[in-house]
Amino acid sequence: MHQSISAIDSNNKRSKTRGLSVAASMGAANNFLSLPSVSQDIPTRSFSCEDDKAWLEVAKLCANLVQDDELEIGSTTSARQIISQALSVWASKHCANTKALDSFTLIASLDRDVYGLEYCGDESNVPTWFVGIDSEQNTPYITVNNKIEALEQAYQGLGRTAIFYAEQAGYHTFPIFSPSMGFHQGSYIYWHGLENDDDVLSEIELEQYEEGEILLPSQYKAAFPEIYFSGDILERPALQEIALALAETEVGNTAKSILTIMDLIEQNVRLPNLQNYDAESVYFSAYMSLNEQHTMFNRVLDDFYQSTSEDSDYFTTIYGIAELPFDTTSFCNWRDKMEKGFLLYQKLDELMQLIGEVKQ
Repeated sequence: MHQSISAIDSNNKRSKTRGLSVAASMGAANNFLSLPSVSQDIPTRSFSCEDDKAWLEVAKLCANLVQDDELEIGSTTSARQIISQALSVWASKHCANTKALDSFTLIASLDRDVYGLEYCGDESNVPTWFVGIDSEQNTPYITVNNKIEALEQAYQGLGRTAIFYAEQAGYHTFPIFSPSMGFHQGSYIYWHGLENDDDVLSEIELEQYEEGEILLPSQYKAAFPEIYFSGDILERPALQEIALALAETEVGNTAKSILTIMDLIEQNVRLPNLQNYDAESVYFSAYMSLNEQHTMFNRVLDDFYQSTSEDSDYFTTIYGIAELPFDTTSFCNWRDKMEKGFLLYQKLDELMQLIGEVKQ
């Protein structure tokens, strides 16, 4: 999907929202349904007990997500309760076992305004409803240096390939804050969108800074092994050879996991992003660092969140929002795409466990 960090998709571009968080919008939204976070045992809740024709239509659509015996429906069950159950059961079947990545909440609504984001898509006269994916804000810190070095020692290029495809899978689902993502964010935090020393030095007024106060792009990259930014990516035949020759080992399982992710990415599998909204998520599916004490990584990560607190108009907790018409064919098409996206997220979770250690 990208050959450099500057070519990432619109879900990661610097853009702008109205800054209204989902939590802040809940109290005033009459047609807002918040679904519980994905887990093995999911309670249900709603911000309104009202049923109307639109919610009944949504309930009929959501029935396509589950088997009849997976819902608990009684004489007093409302359409909104059916929606909550169906979406929660469905998402749990696909993502409840995620261990290394951020968990999320599903948010269904009849009105896009409840997400607090500035809509920049084309307005349509076709009635729609919405399903948002909101970060649970428990992004794990995953240290990868030891396992990446071990992969490189076992087969040159395998560590670089694992990093590359982990980032690729993140851009198709929920992005990972990796060293290369840190460089991308640093270009906005420190370097006016530039990415090399000469351009940066020509843009800033040096007399405004103390000696050593300026962080340059080359200084950032020098703090990491080159493998985290560039290097040869193994082709499919080499990965297949490793997976077969070293089956049932961590090295072989890593190659196998990469192959599955490669297949899904080639099919353009993805979860919905914020392409129709002027927004960027402030949260990531994981922080992929060399180690917990890595000074440069933690510096840029801290400065990133400092910048979001100073100018929160740019950021949201929402990972993505799907806009769905009220017809079964479109809904089932979205369902199928989402299930493939959930599979990619699960495979990314599997890969991150293979190449890193999760710090709770």
